[in-house]
Amino acid sequence: MRFSKKRMSGDRDGGIEGLPLQLMIMVIVAGLGTAILVGWMGGLSAPEAIASVNGSPTEILLSDGDGDGTFENDDAKLTIIVRDQNGDPVEGASVVLDGCEVRNSDGSLVYGTTGADGKVTFDGLSVSHFGNGIGFITVTVAKGGMGTDSSLQVPVICR
Repeated sequence: MRFSKKRMSGDRDGGIEGLPLQLMIMVIVAGLGTAILVGWMGGLSAPEAIASVNGSPTEILLSDGDGDGTFENDDAKLTIIVRDQNGDPVEGASVVLDGCEVRNSDGSLVYGTTGADGKVTFDGLSVSHFGNGIGFITVTVAKGGMGTDSSLQVPVICR
């Protein structure tokens, strides 16, 4: 009886339980590659982002004391609170207020920077709106590496 030598590299029919050897190797490599990628991605964390911007009070009231149709408030106060996706305060975020002719007491544009508590407070604001109705102050918050958020609009109510 004579035995012939069989080379594995040329044996496309070899394998376990009917699976060709090349297919088994490909399945093992794919499984290892997937395990490595899943392990690597599990260690990634989401980038920091501005998640919430809230204001207090939630509305600013104006009145027309002289009856000329322009509703005003020359001593409004607004506190803005900025938090990240974990609910932690965002320090160093730039905050800009725009709309309803909002200005500082000296007539300058209203902007500030949040402190360690994620808050910035604007005191003595001048706000005006012509005609009876509702206006809005848009709050824009930005911080490098965290993006920009302009989702908060504070209602200005004429009464």
